[in-house]
Amino acid sequence: MISPKKISPHFLVAGGAGVLLIGFLIFSLRPSLNLTLWDAEMKKLLLALPVKEGDYFSLQYTHSTAKTIIEEYFQIRSDNSIIATHMIYSSGGAGIPDVTPAGAIFRINDDGRFVMDKINKVFPFLANIRVAYFYPHILVCHGKIYSLTEIARGRLVDIKILKL
Repeated sequence: MISPKKISPHFLVAGGAGVLLIGFLIFSLRPSLNLTLWDAEMKKLLLALPVKEGDYFSLQYTHSTAKTIIEEYFQIRSDNSIIATHMIYSSGGAGIPDVTPAGAIFRINDDGRFVMDKINKVFPFLANIRVAYFYPHILVCHGKIYSLTEIARGRLVDIKILKL
């Protein structure tokens, strides 16, 4: 048996560094959760953003007929599904809810815009989103703005939460 007095400090430092390196490699090689944007027709990955369970993101776009801004907010769930949490809009129109879903709460913001809270509708992924051609269509994730108009102008896209 080797006496602790005879172990070189250099050996301990090298061994500790090796353990840290192995731990780092194991952690960094694990698939990480990503919010992904796919061309729905070509099945091509257009964007991947690192996310984690509980993160929020939003889609903001101009309604095609009402010409007003719609903001839809979502949260990433533990099973990698997406839950619609709330939406903010300033006028009614085709495709804009005029009846509050069961459990949701409707109110008017201080700025006069309509808010539908506690929507709590779960989606396995967001499918067939038609990205605006002429108006800004954006994705906001971790406070950063991604122009879907620049990435996928006029195309159908899907938003999925995947391990890559």
